[in-house]
Amino acid sequence: MSENKNAVEIIAAHAAKLRYEDLSETTVTRARQVILDTLGTSLGGYQTDLGRMTADYAALRMPGEEATIVVDGRSSNVEGAAWANGVLCHLLEMDDTSRLSGHVASQLVPAVLALGEHLRLSGRELITALAVGYDVFDAIQPVVRGWQRERGLDHKSHVGSMATAVTAAVAMGLDEGQIGNALALAMDLASGTEQYVYDGADCDTTLAGIGARNGIFAARLAEFGFQGPPGALDGPYGYFHAFGPGYDPAALEGLGRRQGLADTGFKPHAGCRHVHSCVDAAQALRNNNGGLQLEAISAIEIGSYPSAISEDFRINPEPESAEQAQFSMPTTVAVVLQRGSFYNDDIQTWDEAETRRLRRLVTIGLDEQLVAADSNGCEVRVTTTDGRQFSGRVEYALGEPENMMSAAQFEGKLRYLNAGLLPEARVSALIDACNRLEELEDVGELLRLSAVAVRA
Repeated sequence: MSENKNAVEIIAAHAAKLRYEDLSETTVTRARQVILDTLGTSLGGYQTDLGRMTADYAALRMPGEEATIVVDGRSSNVEGAAWANGVLCHLLEMDDTSRLSGHVASQLVPAVLALGEHLRLSGRELITALAVGYDVFDAIQPVVRGWQRERGLDHKSHVGSMATAVTAAVAMGLDEGQIGNALALAMDLASGTEQYVYDGADCDTTLAGIGARNGIFAARLAEFGFQGPPGALDGPYGYFHAFGPGYDPAALEGLGRRQGLADTGFKPHAGCRHVHSCVDAAQALRNNNGGLQLEAISAIEIGSYPSAISEDFRINPEPESAEQAQFSMPTTVAVVLQRGSFYNDDIQTWDEAETRRLRRLVTIGLDEQLVAADSNGCEVRVTTTDGRQFSGRVEYALGEPENMMSAAQFEGKLRYLNAGLLPEARVSALIDACNRLEELEDVGELLRLSAVAVRA
């Protein structure tokens, strides 16, 4: 990296020169999986009241003929479709998640799908733009993550706006200077907090859409000629100083040497990612101990990793709503021990009598082996009234790069979320199109296959 370049210029140079041929086989595989997974979560999100309201709002308030609202099939302008698609794919909290950067797909994928359809991008062009966005996310987000958590900021509409701006600029074929301006302009669009975790609101999902929309808006501004501040990231009032500890050039040293998309993870269950290894461990306990009687359980211990238990709402045994319950580790274990799964229908049992009893038996602590390994695994231990003990353990949550879901699990998740909305023949065709993503000449095919009603 040139010492003469600032942070915006370093990122813009990387984005401008990255080519499909530079991507690893794992990165391309993850791209196929990310697109399939995001379309699946969109199918599920669309079938909620908020999902249908989202599609109605975009069609009515952001009219246009540029792009398709995913699943719904009606049209909007590109920014409107990206916003709606971002909301839809994040509604069930089952979209992808990176240990470095959190939820990423719910901003980047809606943008490349909307722009991809509008610009008739090929699968390879989509994959390249998507990979760039993951690289940008992983260059910026880890620097500010701890500070964001302390200040209650939401990464999806903060770094999400900036990473999506670069993805959009690459998808649009902008040059290096324009890519830099898109990133810089998006910095001043970064906004959003996580107060929704405590109060319950629609902001969690709308912020994913805002990140997608902001990125395209910034890229289009840059294409039109608008200029962003060169010090948007590392300047005295730039993002690293305003929302983090300041700028350290070492933060960008990995850019171009590692590919962020290759390291993303996926969510086979609903709820917060930090409860997923709890789900896996509780499932292992349940599956390996058929003689366990739930009514005999007298104590439940959870051993986890620091990030999973760092916030009160994650260790809270007394959530006040289903929205809070999906973040609660005691509730997660209580539900899974009874039902064997942790989908949204399962979470709705968060306040049934037996769930209340079990979640109040939970104690939570750090598992030192997990801490030493820096993994996001979990151990669940149960003691019964007669003194017997049962346990289940995973070193990494299912869906992590070290414990990746199988092709059958990805397809099973999509079919579960589809819930009969699309006919089986279309589902199979959609899966096939995602599996040969790099061969597609027009990624608009993905929107047509996933739409309930296809527009002319």
